[in-house]
Amino acid sequence: MPTLTIGLLSDTHIPHRLKRMPESVLDALAGADLILHAGDVDAPTALEPLRAIAPVHAVRGNFHIQDLSDGGAALPAVVKLQVAGRQVVLTHGHRPGWLGFSLKCLHVLAQCVGLTDNSQINRRTARRLARLYPEAHVIVFGHSHRAHVEQVGSALLVNPGAVCPSPGERQTVARMQLGGEHLEVEIVPLVAGRDVLIRGDVLIRGDVLIRGDVLIRGDVLIRGDVLIPVHP
Repeated sequence: MPTLTIGLLSDTHIPHRLKRMPESVLDALAGADLILHAGDVDAPTALEPLRAIAPVHAVRGNFHIQDLSDGGAALPAVVKLQVAGRQVVLTHGHRPGWLGFSLKCLHVLAQCVGLTDNSQINRRTARRLARLYPEAHVIVFGHSHRAHVEQVGSALLVNPGAVCPSPGERQTVARMQLGGEHLEVEIVPLVAGRDVLIRGDVLIRGDVLIRGDVLIRGDVLIRGDVLIPVHP
């Protein structure tokens, strides 16, 4: 059985926290055979650039009062797929309804006072999802904005992390190799937030595009030290 490359991402929060899908995401997922988005798109139209790479499956996320976003409620809550002979479950991972909203608020408060962090919510979510879907070989989830890979019983639980900027977290996606007995996951940090420091005199000729919507046209002579923050 051939090995397939599955691109994994979550929590893009477009257009509320990002204007568009970052080019760094498209670069990281280039060559994938299938792409799975684990919720909080928020606008399903934001998935279109991903469909130019591979077929896409996506699930809804949770409601965010600060964004007045429903997390992409038009999308299904759970997607179950047979991929390379494995049962793959895709879900956001949050608890729905007022219980989930209340638990999220309590978690945020606990984080503020240092009583918990996103690693703990990942571990709790992984165990709950493994109980909910005992038939699954792979369960892909999101919600916490922190990447996580953990084997729970016979299932591999994968959170690719968040694409949108999150306090204290790196922006990440993931690539999963799946085929036969082969199962491998790579967490891929995005280039967002990387600073470029130019020292000394640099003569730029022609057009240079620095990702982050910085376009230099013509000849530019840079003297001294210039720090260019690069963002998606």
